[in-house]
Amino acid sequence: MSKKQMSLEGFFAKGKRPSEETEEECTTTTKKKKAAFNRQYQNTYLKYGFIATGDSHAPSPLCIICGDRLSNEAMKPSKLLRHLETKHPTLKNKPLEYFERKKREQQGQKQLLRASTTTNTGALRASYLVANRIAKAKKSFTIGEELILPATKDICCELFGEVAAEKIAQVPLSASTVTRRIDEIAEDIETQLLERINTSPWYALQVDESTDVDNKAILLVYVRYLYQEDVHEDMLCALSLTTKTTAAELFRSLDDYVSGKLKWSFCVGICTDGAAAMTGRLSGLTTRIKEVAPECESTHCVIHREMLASRKIPPELNSVLNDVVGVINHIKAHALNSRLFEQLCEEMNAEHRRLLLHTEIRWLSRGRSLARVFELREPLQRFFSEKKSPLAAHFSDKEWVAKLAYICDVFGLLNELNLSLQGKMTTVFKLADKVAAFKAKLDLWRRRVNRGIFDMFQTLAGFLEETLPEQSFSQLVQDHLSLLLKEFERYFPITKDPRTDKEWIRDPFVNKPGESSLPLQEEDQLLEITNDGGLKSMFETSALPVFWIKVMAEYPEIATKALKTLLPFPTSYLCEAGFSAVTATKTKLRSRLNISNTLRVSLSPITPRWDRLVAEKQAQGSH
Repeated sequence: MSKKQMSLEGFFAKGKRPSEETEEECTTTTKKKKAAFNRQYQNTYLKYGFIATGDSHAPSPLCIICGDRLSNEAMKPSKLLRHLETKHPTLKNKPLEYFERKKREQQGQKQLLRASTTTNTGALRASYLVANRIAKAKKSFTIGEELILPATKDICCELFGEVAAEKIAQVPLSASTVTRRIDEIAEDIETQLLERINTSPWYALQVDESTDVDNKAILLVYVRYLYQEDVHEDMLCALSLTTKTTAAELFRSLDDYVSGKLKWSFCVGICTDGAAAMTGRLSGLTTRIKEVAPECESTHCVIHREMLASRKIPPELNSVLNDVVGVINHIKAHALNSRLFEQLCEEMNAEHRRLLLHTEIRWLSRGRSLARVFELREPLQRFFSEKKSPLAAHFSDKEWVAKLAYICDVFGLLNELNLSLQGKMTTVFKLADKVAAFKAKLDLWRRRVNRGIFDMFQTLAGFLEETLPEQSFSQLVQDHLSLLLKEFERYFPITKDPRTDKEWIRDPFVNKPGESSLPLQEEDQLLEITNDGGLKSMFETSALPVFWIKVMAEYPEIATKALKTLLPFPTSYLCEAGFSAVTATKTKLRSRLNISNTLRVSLSPITPRWDRLVAEKQAQGSH
């Protein structure tokens, strides 16, 4: 077969004759040549009412009269003139100056639109930023429209002129707008938070329940998780409890939230106070959580245990405490007595003018109210003497005043311990150190009192400079210190001290072979860490949880055990702080406020994605 015949067969195999193929190739080549030619705009085309728009390499003619945009192929005088004669026949004989003016108007409108778009975007972003600040400041949503916007306009008007004030006026800050912005910010924060938690191998919860000013029950939940080689804390949710606050209802509300967004199997810790609904052995909240989260360990808040341990007091001292409460209530319960006592304090140049109320639910209340009564004992004696009240006799009784001075000191020291247990990002080891130190001090103080030394109690020591204590008083102080130590041993037994068998977590470089009760594989990994100089350098410059996160890839078993010990909350401090935010946010004047989203924006450390929020809002507005 000749080459020509083979070539023909190839063509026919494609279903085309040679002449057809050649024709198509020629046509395609011609089209490519035509497509490659782009007409350019000439300034003389303005007399037809057209300017150039679009790509500079292939511009399109745009009619500045009607806004019609023609193709590049129409970029020639004949077609442009035809458009003018057909669509705008009355403008055919207009001078060039007319079309130049129309061009300037068109360009001005374009610039105005661009400036308006930029201003609208800035105003929208500003409304999100201001709403965020309003929520964090726990202020009423009406403050944006009633105070912030007018005040900002006044400032801008004075400093930058009316134009700046007019731009400020475009920021939407009505109460309904602020509400929507806060809801949108809260949703964005929650989305980010859940994404972070779902990338963490484990998480721990802190739960507490309380009521707001409207007597609505709220279940506040905080979460601790691993993210970007660090431990983070945040408010997970604030759930409204519509009816009862039983363990079953608490778990149902929490389970409805967690099951839809997280996995219970990753929960390794739950910290609560000592309420029966929370810690009930058979059906409490922690028991129910452990049924769905097998690895979860429950923790009784260290601060609540400290309060329980300090609650017991000998009858002689409790009598003084009750007398003090009576003194405070006698004055604070009557407005006239409060005013008269304040005036008396001012006349006597007292350091303070008012007494402090004592309430059991406030952690630091007892110590502060006692100290204030002791400081104002002279004005109080004079006030009650003038009133001929039997309460005046207490302040002239040296033994009673000595007892008051002692309980002022001891509850002041308990307050210091309480404050040291509070705070964010605390670990079980740090708090165990604080409690152990206080127990050692109690034992030391008891022995010193037995030798007649009271200088560790400053208020009492100052008072006793004027008089020597009786033996019965010294014995009373010893008995109380012994009782305190016994109660602290009860609520903080040495058998549950994490430092007993987990000290290697806090410092893996003091570990000695055979001292730990770890399984063989974990002990081998711990020994490798102990003898690694590079890891020791990293340990000295890293926070404790961060160190174990960093070594988890290389030593997974031992790091996992360490992190599961460090991750759970040791206190319910964050929930208590959260309820303080509830009190500040949901007042009597705002009793119908839905607190959940406002709390999230107020308390979360996560930064909202401002650009995304603005873009989504603009996209919604274009529909």
